[in-house]
Amino acid sequence: MALRDLLNDALNSTPTDNERRLSTLRAVISTVDAQPGATDSDIHAIISKIIMEREQQAASYSAAGQTEMAKAERFEIDALRGFLRAAEPAKVQAAKKPKVAPKAETSRRDQSAPLFTRNQIIIASVAVVLVVAAAVLYLFVFTGGSNDLTIANGGTLQVQLYEHDRTLGNPKAPITVLEYAAPACPHCSHFDQTIFPLVKKNYIDTGKVFYIFRVFPINPADPAAEAIARCLPADKYFQFIDLLFRNQPKWDPEYGVTDVRGGLIQLARVYGMSAEKVDQCIADKSEQDRINQVAQDGETKYNIQGVPTFIINGTEVQAEDATWPSLKARFDSLLSKH
Repeated sequence: MALRDLLNDALNSTPTDNERRLSTLRAVISTVDAQPGATDSDIHAIISKIIMEREQQAASYSAAGQTEMAKAERFEIDALRGFLRAAEPAKVQAAKKPKVAPKAETSRRDQSAPLFTRNQIIIASVAVVLVVAAAVLYLFVFTGGSNDLTIANGGTLQVQLYEHDRTLGNPKAPITVLEYAAPACPHCSHFDQTIFPLVKKNYIDTGKVFYIFRVFPINPADPAAEAIARCLPADKYFQFIDLLFRNQPKWDPEYGVTDVRGGLIQLARVYGMSAEKVDQCIADKSEQDRINQVAQDGETKYNIQGVPTFIINGTEVQAEDATWPSLKARFDSLLSKH
């Protein structure tokens, strides 16, 4: 369905009491109508520009401590991104748009392709003499080279560590932070550049926080970016993710980039990858299935609706509450109980 039709249908079906959504839709449609004969590609660019502007507005609200306003703004941003995904206007060469099984009728993603079953923890029960039972939990490889299995408990949510997770810090740290992010997410980039270095220096590197990072795609370019990062050695993964965050204008379609593949190849070459290798990584079906499964797990298990979202010792923390002062206060409070 054309983007213009999707916008019209959404406007006609939005309840009259949802003034914010109606205002968002009318503003987009008005901008589109100001360009007679606009193609889907033109409308995609218009919506992408509006998303960028509203991201900046949401960031301003967050900085001013207007949490509810920032949250409401991000709901509208997610709705706009939904139109881009539904119309599939932007295609990355050799990349597949993430398809995630629905959690409910209002699932945020396509559900047209079946998914493989998620990676399962292997639990072997061994009976030995004198009626001693032991559970053998193994094959979980961390960035730091540890093969231990960590299950983080606390709060209302349980964090299960999987073999494919990319992590930093000591698995036995008193605090576990699970971050869901997307390489193309501007707020994730802001967190990576301004707040994460402080978290790493003061809490991860000092053994107080065990950090787990998972990609939750928000646009068709994210799976391609994540697939390339996964082709690098594990100890280069976070460096490349940081490179993606810092260079979004070179490859992210929301910045008006039309040659997404070319932009990703340019960044991958920093780590010695050829264009052919990049294409192989992006086209790896098993990796795309894993990315889909991680996204599905995030939706069904943690109700992830936007990024960045954090699970800190079993408690969900939204982006607007992930400022450095807020995180520091939360970490110090948790540490005081140990």
